[in-house]
Amino acid sequence: MHHNRIFAIDESYKALVDSFSAEVQLPVHVNQVLAWIRENTDHKNIALHGVDRGSKSFRGAFRRRAINTGGVYSQEYDIYTDIFYGLDLEDDWKRLVIVKEVIHVFDANGSCVDTPEKLARLIPSIITNQLSGSPFEPALNDHFGPFRAMAVLLPAPLRQRMKESIDNGSRTIEEVAAFCHLPLPYVDIWINYAHQIEPLLFEIP
Repeated sequence: MHHNRIFAIDESYKALVDSFSAEVQLPVHVNQVLAWIRENTDHKNIALHGVDRGSKSFRGAFRRRAINTGGVYSQEYDIYTDIFYGLDLEDDWKRLVIVKEVIHVFDANGSCVDTPEKLARLIPSIITNQLSGSPFEPALNDHFGPFRAMAVLLPAPLRQRMKESIDNGSRTIEEVAAFCHLPLPYVDIWINYAHQIEPLLFEIP
C-alpha cells in the first residue's frame, strides 16, 4: 500500500481504547490489537522480533521506517514497523511490552526518538526510571507507555468488574493478574489507580 504522507495516522490512540472498551472477554490478545492497528491506520506492515537482552533494563523497542516506493522524487512511502521484545521475558511481560511498543504508532513526531542525540538523552531516563529536569517528550511518553497498553489490555468495563471481584473477596489481585495474563505490578496499579491515570493518557502526545 502506498502513502503520500509520511507516518500518517488514520485513527487516534483513543479510538483504539474505545474500540476495546466493548470487549467482554479476557485476556485481550496481542493479535487483536495488531489487527485493529493494521485495519485502521497506515501501519499495515508490523513485524515482531524476539531478541536477546544485553541488559535487564531493556524490555522492548519500537522502530518505524518509511520506504520510498515511487522513485527518487516521489512522495509515496510504505511504512514498516518493527517491534522488539526480550525473548527471556515471561509471557505476561511480553504481552504488555509488545502492546506498549506498538502503541508508539500513534506518537506525534515530537514524542519520537529520531536522532542519536535524542536516543542518548532517552536511555538514562529509562534506566533510572526517573523524570527529572526539563520535560523531554520521548521520556515522558515512554513512562506512560505501559499504562497506555493497560488501557487496551484491561479495558475500563472489565477493569471495574475485576476490581469489584477483588473488593468483595471473590478474587485476589494475583488471580486477576494471572487471568488477564499481565504483570502483577501493573495490574495492581491499574486496578486501583486507573481512574486517576487514564484521563492523563489522552493528554500525552
